[in-house]
Amino acid sequence: MRRDRRRLVSAFAMPLLTLLGAVGESLGMDRLLKSNTARTRSHSLFRQGCMLYDLIPTMPEHRLAPLTAAFANAVSHASEFSSLLAQPE
Repeated sequence: MRRDRRRLVSAFAMPLLTLLGAVGESLGMDRLLKSNTARTRSHSLFRQGCMLYDLIPTMPEHRLAPLTAAFANAVSHASEFSSLLAQPE
C-alpha cells in the first residue's frame, strides 16, 4: 500500500515539476538557474522545475507572483490534469 502511494505521488510530481520548469523557462527564470552564459538549455525542464520548487520558500514576491500565476494558468489549461484536479460543483 505504501509503495502504491509513493508511485501515485511520483506519477503526479514528475509532470507537475516538468510543467513548473517549462513555465519558469517561459518567464525567463531559467537564466537564474544557469551558471554559464550558454544560449541552449542547460538543465532539463524537470530539473528546472525541481530547482524552482526548492527556491519557492525564499523567492522574492516579485518573482513568485508571476510564477504561481503562470503555473496555475498552465495547469488549468493542461488537458491531462483538468479531469484529475477538477473541483466538484
